[in-house]
Amino acid sequence: MNDRNDRNDRNSSEFVDKLIGVRRVAKTVKGGRRMSFGALVVIGDENGRVGWGKGKAKEVPEAVRKATEEAKRAMIRVPLRQGRTLHHEVLGRFGATKVVLKPAVPGTGIIAGGAMRAVFEAMGIKDVVCKALGSTNEYNLIQATFAAFADMETPRSIAAKRGIKLTDLLLHKEEASKGEVDQKELNAEAAEQKKTNKAASTKPAAKGRTDKPAGKPRKEEKPAKAEMQMVSKTASLKQAVGKDDAKSEAPKAEAAAPAEAPVAEAKSE
Repeated sequence: MNDRNDRNDRNSSEFVDKLIGVRRVAKTVKGGRRMSFGALVVIGDENGRVGWGKGKAKEVPEAVRKATEEAKRAMIRVPLRQGRTLHHEVLGRFGATKVVLKPAVPGTGIIAGGAMRAVFEAMGIKDVVCKALGSTNEYNLIQATFAAFADMETPRSIAAKRGIKLTDLLLHKEEASKGEVDQKELNAEAAEQKKTNKAASTKPAAKGRTDKPAGKPRKEEKPAKAEMQMVSKTASLKQAVGKDDAKSEAPKAEAAAPAEAPVAEAKSE
């Protein structure tokens, strides 16, 4: 019996446990409300193995103990690169939560917060960059992170699935990364050329140049509505005055015509 207890104590000392949070929960029954506590725990060996569990009890220590036992039973192994970071970028989803996990260069550290940081510390990751989108509930974050771990693969397993050698896979990866670098350089050159052309087109023209493009002919300004009305009234008045003058000159001409007739007869005699 003592040997079993010693073995359990030794196994417990090999793991690092992180208490994510404790919350108070209530259950409504016929006789009233029953209060209890819920605990969320993450446990790992700092060498790629990690697990999480939750427990509920009337007292906090008992809830933490139950969560720790469940985390030990649910431990998984995640392949690490060089024992410090992830092999590749991976995406995990759970409910309304989405997490993005990216490998990082040495010295970056754990760029994550809350429950995700506790998971990486327990499993022994030193350099990683994470982003959480959507809900930031602790339970959702942990389950989304473990869903991302389920899609983590090593180069050896990828080569075995494709039926190719590991060296061929690494060579293809190097060529792909080189192609991405070349494409980035081409894009940078195109952007620089576009900027140069734009600067040349906006440069002011030299003095003495006469080859400026002719602008559009200027439209004649239309007279205002009031001016047009005045012009039309003036024209109508002139027409009325002309008619009156013509009527007054007609009787004078008729009166002058008989007076001239006797003079002409006298001259003929």
